[in-house]
Amino acid sequence: MYQRFQTENLLREVQNKYISVLIGSRQVGKSTLFSIMQKQMQQPFSVYNLENPLHLELFNRGYTSFTQQLHSKLVFIDEFQYCPNISSVFKAMYDLQPDIKIFASGSSSLEIMSHLKESLAGRKKETILYPLSFFEYLSAELKTIAQTDGIESVSPIDEWEFYTNRFQNFLHFGALPGLYGMTEELEKREYLFEIYKTYIAKDIKSFLREESILSFNKMLTWLAMNNTSQLNKHSLSKIVGVSSRQIDRYIEVLEGTFVMASLPPFSKNKSKEITKMPKFYFYDQGIINTIIQDFRPFHLRPDVGSQKEAFVFWELKKYADIRYAMYYWRTSDSQEVDFILVKDRLILPIEVKSQWDIKKIPPGLKAFFSFYPEVERAIVFYDGLEDQLLYENKTIFFAPHYKASKALELL
Repeated sequence: MYQRFQTENLLREVQNKYISVLIGSRQVGKSTLFSIMQKQMQQPFSVYNLENPLHLELFNRGYTSFTQQLHSKLVFIDEFQYCPNISSVFKAMYDLQPDIKIFASGSSSLEIMSHLKESLAGRKKETILYPLSFFEYLSAELKTIAQTDGIESVSPIDEWEFYTNRFQNFLHFGALPGLYGMTEELEKREYLFEIYKTYIAKDIKSFLREESILSFNKMLTWLAMNNTSQLNKHSLSKIVGVSSRQIDRYIEVLEGTFVMASLPPFSKNKSKEITKMPKFYFYDQGIINTIIQDFRPFHLRPDVGSQKEAFVFWELKKYADIRYAMYYWRTSDSQEVDFILVKDRLILPIEVKSQWDIKKIPPGLKAFFSFYPEVERAIVFYDGLEDQLLYENKTIFFAPHYKASKALELL
């Protein structure tokens, strides 16, 4: 069983009045996380799964019907998106039954999620669950919780080889929790294809007109093949053959169902820096490989660079809390830094290098320092060991890609 770092945070919320909402894409482990929590509870609790027609009918009848048969002060509600009026039930529970604690999980319904944000403002706390982080993956793969300081009693090179081999395996099939325990490649590929097919058939069709499915699939394939690229909606609309407004709708669906995230540009000098065009990142490399039908070994792939960049993005996204903001930086003459991490107005530029195993300062970092001389440090993720250099009185840290979350410690 894998260990999710959100478990302890959610367990601490038992004593809080607000509704604890766990959201995320399909098959990222929301129900499993609730099951793990339930095993640690010291008080009675009730469990409802709204995929169950009987449970759904109970909630569809409204707050009064639900509370009349409730016999515990702790409630877990799974798949809440199936109930159209769930927002009113939650609001009534919070306002009229303040002694009842609710944990609720859901995904996929843009309309319901939007309504939750409006009607439950100040009444809920959201936690987004993503696919496994690299060290969560190791906890499942090795039956132990991996520590970010590496393997004890071995040389740095042995540690690097140990983690790098598993890092490449992690990228091959992605980070969906359901994969772990599977040993055969065919079984893993069939599982990923089923997730992809279900998402298209079950989720997307509920948001799009039937005639839009083909163009959506075309866009999805283009995005998968160009992961980590800048998103020019006008150009993409020509490729897909739909209006820019329709592209906006497709992107809204992908982001609203947690399958894609966008990254805005960082800019203070608008005349020389890119200010509008976001970059985009698919949530899981295994799903990308499924869409483009390419599961070749890591060293044979032409997109190794984008795979590593996307890995760093999602590791930061999974571990960063609301104190952090993330951007990318690019100038009009194509100088670029992959990520700009900001916390309390402190700035950390981050570069991801695919085939570097020597320590040198990337040109993009040098350009960024010329624009922002007040920035004192940066980090480069590369194919070598941890180290650091000084560059014009600035500290440049170097670390292997699998230690991407280390960047958060530098702010």
